[in-house]
Amino acid sequence: MRKLILACMLTGALAAQAQGRFTVEGTVSGVDEGTALGLYKKEGDVFTEVAVDTLRNGRFFFEGMTTSNEVEEYDVMATDYGKLPPVWLSLWIGPDTHLKVRGENELLQTWRVEGGSECQRFQQQLVDASRKESNVYQQSTLESIVLGQTLQNASGEQRDSIITKLKQMQDEQDSLQRCVMVNNIRLMKQSAVNKVWMDALDGLGMSLKYDKKFLYRDEVKALYESLPDEWKNTEEGKSVYAALYPPVVVKDGEMAADGDLYDLQGKVHHLSDFRGKYILLDFWSRGCGPCIQSQPELKEISRLHKDSLEVVSLSVETEKGWKASVKDHPLAWNNWNDLQRRNGIAARYGVNGIPHFVLIAPDGHILKSWVGYGPGLLKDQLRRWMRPQHQTVYGTHNGNPMVDYPTYESSNADALQITQVERTDSATILRIHAYYIPKYWIQLAKETHLVADDGTKCPVLRTEGLSLGEQFYMPESGEADFTLYFAPLPASAKTFDFTEGNGEGAWQINGIRVVK
Repeated sequence: MRKLILACMLTGALAAQAQGRFTVEGTVSGVDEGTALGLYKKEGDVFTEVAVDTLRNGRFFFEGMTTSNEVEEYDVMATDYGKLPPVWLSLWIGPDTHLKVRGENELLQTWRVEGGSECQRFQQQLVDASRKESNVYQQSTLESIVLGQTLQNASGEQRDSIITKLKQMQDEQDSLQRCVMVNNIRLMKQSAVNKVWMDALDGLGMSLKYDKKFLYRDEVKALYESLPDEWKNTEEGKSVYAALYPPVVVKDGEMAADGDLYDLQGKVHHLSDFRGKYILLDFWSRGCGPCIQSQPELKEISRLHKDSLEVVSLSVETEKGWKASVKDHPLAWNNWNDLQRRNGIAARYGVNGIPHFVLIAPDGHILKSWVGYGPGLLKDQLRRWMRPQHQTVYGTHNGNPMVDYPTYESSNADALQITQVERTDSATILRIHAYYIPKYWIQLAKETHLVADDGTKCPVLRTEGLSLGEQFYMPESGEADFTLYFAPLPASAKTFDFTEGNGEGAWQINGIRVVK
């Protein structure tokens, strides 16, 4: 809203123990010489770079040692998405696996793979079943990249036209992806279950969870219900179950969700153990750049507030990946995992992107949750939400009705706290205390106004301490006071709304009560 906040999908690095040698030999045409390709090992949602090779005479070659005796997923991707689509070619590799890849164009997701296990053969069947749709999708993504680059230097009508075109292309790409899902469902109904089958089912579950236009819940449910228990109890099975039967997500103001949380030594902990102190939950992964960027600030917070607050970092990785993270990211505070990835306590908190933070009050109810990180954001949120609680007081000042720290129904303006409302014959006066990151700016639109409960609109008359429509930079303290004068509210008004307008990201504080 007021500054760039980063969140991420998951990538990363993973220590591995060699179990058996494998090779991947590729021959492709229609791709520029010198294009770099990477082979990545997939561990949950984290990808580890295993090898990189550069196309020479249309050939590339990977070799390495597997991390276990089982077949596992590896992915081939371009290291430069400008040359190839931002997709990947899935390979299923175990000890002594030798694969040959054949491609006739830059659309690497549909390159043909020869050799390998039953998993690799089923992966190829999935690719073949949607080759046409996947190729159109990949070509469209390449065109979107070029168009997006053009947008950077566009302005005016040209910019609007490009944005419209990009939205149209995104809709077309989403439609193509849904066609692929239909083809996958058709093939899965007549195929035996294996790791690739489960991976495809997990993908359908993710679409069910995030795609509001997803129409195939019944088909996904039927596929899941057909599974033997041993497949239902896999990570993928649990993920699909959570998509089909999502748990109730706890919201701000409600009591925090809890569960069995394990430390690196296997000891069980609970959030309730810290009742009486604030808790800052940090859902993270070692492969998430903003998660790692937040760790120095988390360390500082855990030190500065050690008597009143506990920082609890909850990894959403597999147990193996979480324990491997200690080598590069040893945390000096609570480093826990419920060993259910995103299907346990993370699902209860509605974790989709990471880092995902939750601030819990000493009595156990949720004060605030948010996604993403920017420098100073954590300290800003603590400054805002760990501040002393004030009582609402109704009274008068020079005969004018006044309320200190009025209650309200809802707000998206976390940086603002209305400390007082005074109503005179000539104005409605709002005294506001602002909390934000030191040296970062906030801004209130010139269109800021009040709306009484009978619909009366009260425009702003003047301001003190802040100019509307201009950036106001917070001082070193991260706190500032200013006063806004609006046209008088109707005498009969019991509540009113504070609003910047209807624009995207506009601050709104609704249902501000001025009488008991």
